[in-house]
Amino acid sequence: MVLHVIKSKIYSGAENVVCQIIKELSDREEFIYMSPHGPIEDKLRSIGLYDCYRGIDSLTADEIKKAVDELHPTVVHAHDFTASVLCGFALKGRVPVISHLHNNPPWIKKFHYKTISYLMACKYIDHILMVSDAVKDEFRYTNKLKCPITIVGNPFSVDGVVSQVNKDNVGTDKYKSELLFVGRLVEQKNPMLVAEVAKELISTGKIQVARMVGDGDYFDSLTKYVADNHLEGKLILEGFNKNVYDYMASTKVQIMPSKWEGFGLVALEAMALGKPVVGTSNGGLINIIDDSCGCVCSDVESYVSTITQLLENEPLYKSKSEGALKRAMEYNNIKDYCNTLFDIYNSVR
Repeated sequence: MVLHVIKSKIYSGAENVVCQIIKELSDREEFIYMSPHGPIEDKLRSIGLYDCYRGIDSLTADEIKKAVDELHPTVVHAHDFTASVLCGFALKGRVPVISHLHNNPPWIKKFHYKTISYLMACKYIDHILMVSDAVKDEFRYTNKLKCPITIVGNPFSVDGVVSQVNKDNVGTDKYKSELLFVGRLVEQKNPMLVAEVAKELISTGKIQVARMVGDGDYFDSLTKYVADNHLEGKLILEGFNKNVYDYMASTKVQIMPSKWEGFGLVALEAMALGKPVVGTSNGGLINIIDDSCGCVCSDVESYVSTITQLLENEPLYKSKSEGALKRAMEYNNIKDYCNTLFDIYNSVR
């Protein structure tokens, strides 16, 4: 049995990955999903995985030890830096630990207590998974890591995305927009830039509605921005939503201006629905967004100009839309990904 350990209580990129792993490998492996109580529980219920959920108040070394003592997993799969450090030091070799790094926050490049803690915890880690070369290249102490490192990308299925769209919702007033942002409202995702871009496009009549789907630290600041700039009903903050694909299927352009990004799954999900993506080339996005399927932008002006051109030039939009679907198909790897992971599980046992 594999115990997945996650610090987050919401549903986002890493959590999506875990759910796909569990669903794809459920006929070959038993899984437990352990994380703090929160919105993730509703998502797990909606996709039929709640039976394998172990809810906790907070992720601590004691909770990890308790789970291992009660469940007797043969592998612990820890997601991102905090869970990896806690699992490493809590278990100290009692059970094989796989550390799965989904992100590349700026501090991984620095002499920092978190980078030092991770390096020390790796003494007790058996295999490291990274979502992109960017994570490996940017981690300050990669050359000091002794255990195997595998660049795995993310599990992705075009059909899996398409199948989750409710066709009755597509294009309805509740979901449609010309511009869409999906992600956590945190510094990494640069949500205030999205608001500034939307304001410029709305004020000049280029778009009627922009939506932001997600919750986080910036929600209150964005709410104030909407009120201060009289954008009510035009820049719509949807908050957390269990299924973002109806919004993606109902928009024209997806925006992803991340300041750092381990992989960039949201971009591929939008592309699977034929939506051009405008965003940065930071981290894993450098391998996803280009002129064939969207555009790399750097500031408010370039985003506004690019989005305007996409919306006003129908042949250009069609070309980018077709390119987006083609790019998504290049990453259509769910079976190969999970087979690789299953082999790694067996290799560390």
